[in-house]
Formats: sequence, C-alpha cells, structure tokens
Amino acid sequence: MTPDAQESPAQADDQVPRYRVAAVERMTSIPASTLRSWERRYGWPRPARAASGQRLYSEQDVAVIRFLNRRRVEGMSLSQAAGLLRSAPAVEDRDPGRLLARLVAAFRAFDEADAEAAYAAAEGLLGVEGVAIRLIPAAIVAASAHGPGQDGPPVEVEHFASNFLRGRTLRLLDGLPPAIGRPVLIGCGPDEQHELGALLVTLLLRARGHRVVYLGARVPGPVMERATGALDPAGVVVSLTMADSLQRALRWTRASHRWARPAPAVWWGGPAVASDPGAAAGLPGRLLSAGVDDGAATVDASLARSADR
Repeated sequence: MTPDAQESPAQADDQVPRYRVAAVERMTSIPASTLRSWERRYGWPRPARAASGQRLYSEQDVAVIRFLNRRRVEGMSLSQAAGLLRSAPAVEDRDPGRLLARLVAAFRAFDEADAEAAYAAAEGLLGVEGVAIRLIPAAIVAASAHGPGQDGPPVEVEHFASNFLRGRTLRLLDGLPPAIGRPVLIGCGPDEQHELGALLVTLLLRARGHRVVYLGARVPGPVMERATGALDPAGVVVSLTMADSLQRALRWTRASHRWARPAPAVWWGGPAVASDPGAAAGLPGRLLSAGVDDGAATVDASLARSADR
C-alpha cells in the first residue's frame, strides 16, 4: 500500500486504495488520460484520493477497468458497459454470495438481461480468476440442483446456464493477452460434450501466463495424439465429465502405444475422474480429482518445476 493511502478497518482488502495511476497503467495498458476520461464521463472507475489529491486505485478498481476494456474491445459502448456495472444494487456489489443467488435466480427465470447484470457486477468485483474459481463453478452446481416442486434435475435450466457461462468464459479468454512458449494442450475426452470445466482450466492457466492450445469438446483419441505429436506441448490436460467418456478414454489409451509412457506430462480431470478414482487410476498420467482451481494450480506448479530443472 502506498504511504499516504488510508485504510479503514471495515474495508475489504480488494477495496483498499493501494495503486497510483502509473502502476494501473502498467497493469492494464490503459493510459491515465483514458482512465480519467472514463471516470469523468461514465462514473467508473472510482478511485480514492490521497491527502495530496492523487488518485489511488484498489484491486476492485483494477478489475472494473479490465471489465470495461474487455467490453470496449468486444464492441460494446462504454456507456452500456458502465450501465451493466450500475445495474446491481450497491449492497450486492460487495457480496459475491448475493450476486451468485441473483445469477442463479436469473437462470431459473431464463432472464438473460438480469443474468448479464449479475455476472457483470461479479466480474467487476472478483476479476477474471475470481469468477472462474468462485462464481462459475458454484453457479453451475446451483443451477443444476432441484428447484422447489421439481421431481428431477432442471435440465433446461442447466443448459441455459451452461451456454451463458460458456460464452462469458470465452469472452474472458478473448480479453487476455497472448502468451508465448511451449503450449499446454487441453481438450475434452472422446464424445465428451461438457467443456465448461476444460474452458475454466484454460482460462486460469492463460491468466497465469501459460500459452494454451484448446481443442474443445469431443476430441477423438487419434486427434489428441496427432496434436500432441505436432505441438510437442509442455503438458496435456484431458477433461472427462461423463462416466461413458471415462470408459472410452480407458479403452483408447489401453489400445494406443502412444500412451504407454506418457511424455509430456498428462493430466486427467473432471467429474468422472473425481467420482470414480479407482477406474480413473487406469489412465496413463496424473489425476486431477478436485476443482478447476486446484487442477489449474497443480498443472501450473508442475510446469514451473519442470521449467526450473
């Protein structure tokens, strides 16, 4: 924190004013003159002022600036983007739990406008990694749960929520700068259509500076093998959500000489791996049996160790 910043005991850590404008310029690549213009014309960001009158920005301010810039790059006007940030009540702007509840309620009502408003407020509050770790996985679980008076899973709500969140995850990926170096290859297993988990791991690794080549859903075994041979990646991550996909992956790897001694490192993750670790143990490589954050952190740490050797 800068010497002349004043911290209130009641302030959340991400609200503490700690960055001068030069630091924010370096962090976001947005000139100070542009930040002042946005503040004056649209009311965002909202930096504090030091005793000297100098602007001091918090982590939340930086997240808001990145949110506004991503919307601008996508073609949205700054006034529209600022409107998204203003659309959530002030109390909800500071409470991720309330924003999650509002987002899930919008999914259940098939209200895309309110879902966008709640998601935008959460993104402005939490930032890229925050929504990937704290919001999106929890929203999918909540949207997939039985609602009042329902006899079975609300499949239509889950599909609406998944497609909405997939689109926002892709939008976050587009807003990240490109990386260089040996790539990490990520894809879903054979006939695996559920790709949100793989996209979130892709997003988290990209946010941590890794170059990622993402192959998407339903990647046949031979396609993954050819891509691995062509790219010489630093590692391969395969996502398996459905039990059938796990069984297909087991059959594929047992029949292939390519996976007899996996090199580079291979990780297998997803709900199918977590729910049946005994069967997943037959896969060649390492298992990621926890959530997307733990999976991305495990891959990130392993790649860092390999680079240090």
